[in-house]
Amino acid sequence: MNIQKTTIGIIGLGNMGAAIGTGLSRIIDPKNIIGYDVSSQAMTSLASTISISTASSIQELSHKSDVIIIAVKPAIVASVASELKSTTKNKLIISIAAGITLQKLSEWLGDSFRIIRCMPNMPALVGEGMTVLSTTSADNDDIEIAQQIFGALGKVMVVSEQLMDAVTAVSGSGPAYAFTLIQAMADAGVKSGLARDSAVTLAAQTVLGSAKMVLQGQEPIVLRGKVASPAGTTIDAIHVLEKHGFSGIIMDAIEAAFLKSRTLGGK
Repeated sequence: MNIQKTTIGIIGLGNMGAAIGTGLSRIIDPKNIIGYDVSSQAMTSLASTISISTASSIQELSHKSDVIIIAVKPAIVASVASELKSTTKNKLIISIAAGITLQKLSEWLGDSFRIIRCMPNMPALVGEGMTVLSTTSADNDDIEIAQQIFGALGKVMVVSEQLMDAVTAVSGSGPAYAFTLIQAMADAGVKSGLARDSAVTLAAQTVLGSAKMVLQGQEPIVLRGKVASPAGTTIDAIHVLEKHGFSGIIMDAIEAAFLKSRTLGGK
């Protein structure tokens, strides 16, 4: 399937649905993107911003689309699936609804759809997201299309669905951990005399740059060692972090998120 010749429908134009539409508009003709939302204001706003097409109903969108992205809240996915099931068949369905398993999606949609479950995270809103895909029914062409769609929002990874709870704990909830770290660093900067806006910029840019270095293939522990020179300020700071169990606290927090995700998924 050639994404340039593919019509992609997005059901739900909230923050994430709109971000997907905006990202897609950078790699395909916006006229090949069809949006639908119960809020006419949401449709009008996105259409005026990136010139996508809109549909008056889920039925209209489903008939006109080759690929359908379900970007609604988890509580209404079943009703959306019911409408799709009654109006169209043999389409690629991509769901970004948190906690909704492939099995549930298949039960609601039936066997005539190829289904991909995915989990983007909040930084997708600024084109720096981490999206994870999982499927048992889609083929390689379908997966490639999904990778191209979400590649417009950041990085993409394909995993077995059994790892989705771990994904939720690390990358789904992960931005909140990063925001907490940035907030604490900024507060410390203010305590040490920096203006609040300067402290936030220093902390955020430091975290951003550090992440980019890791993504270039360097191990975090090696990079940390390069910053911590003998008898310097950094090693004293790391000593305090580890004395108070910093690494263990992060691991415990992610494990708590993992266990909660399993509970929410009925495991």
